[in-house]
Amino acid sequence: MSENLLSVKDLTVEFKNFGETTRIINGISFGIEKGESVGIVGESGCGKSITALSIMRLISSPQGCVNGSIKLGGRELLTLSEKEMRSVRGQDISMIFQEPMTSLNPVMTIGKQLGEVFRFHQNLSPAQAHKRAIEALRMVNIALPEQRVNEYPHQLSGGMRQRVMIAMALSCRPKLLIADEPTTALDVTIQAQILELMAKLREELGTSVMLITHDLGVVSEVCSRAVILYCGQVMEEAHVGPLFREPLHPYTQGLLKSLPSIGRREKLYVIRGTVPSPRDFPSGCVFHPRCERATERCREAVPELKALEGGRRVRCWLY
Repeated sequence: MSENLLSVKDLTVEFKNFGETTRIINGISFGIEKGESVGIVGESGCGKSITALSIMRLISSPQGCVNGSIKLGGRELLTLSEKEMRSVRGQDISMIFQEPMTSLNPVMTIGKQLGEVFRFHQNLSPAQAHKRAIEALRMVNIALPEQRVNEYPHQLSGGMRQRVMIAMALSCRPKLLIADEPTTALDVTIQAQILELMAKLREELGTSVMLITHDLGVVSEVCSRAVILYCGQVMEEAHVGPLFREPLHPYTQGLLKSLPSIGRREKLYVIRGTVPSPRDFPSGCVFHPRCERATERCREAVPELKALEGGRRVRCWLY
């Protein structure tokens, strides 16, 4: 096994509001190897984006409190000063945010926004930064980059804006790319193009990818391993092949059974209930209120994350 580029251990994230402390992330641990693509999967509200923002050190303090360990290439990120972390963002870690229209500045041209990355991290002149911005747009297959570089975000389609975000994230050849649901709100044709582009750039640049999504179909397409999150905890972790062939946790099984497939005539499976509020997580196994196989032990005792053969992990009493 190769060395982990990213190592997250016992990560907890808490938020304070009106004197009340709410824990959103509860002891998450996982790693990403160099050049590997890992999917972070779960329903909305399970802690995927908060985990990504914690790695980027974008959780505001003192309202948000992040504890544990986040190491990039053996360097502890949580102990860095804000000045040191600013040099890490963009240079070593980049992030594609969920909604490109709100992530791009509407009153700045695409070229100026891309150029800021090169000017800040590589100390290029405005003319040099403009030239590199055109090259970055060409790298992500945007037609007429010399024209697009002078346009504003509202003049581009959703797919083109997402390509701009990818170009911006990969401009400085980061070691780790965090993609927060990069295909949300895009039609299926553009989704396929974006995923193909990310896979191609990962192979060419050797960048590790942390893909945040609720779509296991996307994970099967571009990831080698998946981490299943629920209520701020890791429920299961496995390589994609074994995970799809034999999911171990009832939550993973429910997610897979709810996927549509060609030729399927029966109604899609639905996991009953909804993700609970972080202020009211259930006792015992947090998934037990929605689990069809829950026992009294599941309701009373918190299961440990068990390490199994082949690098698999699962948090379930039933297993």
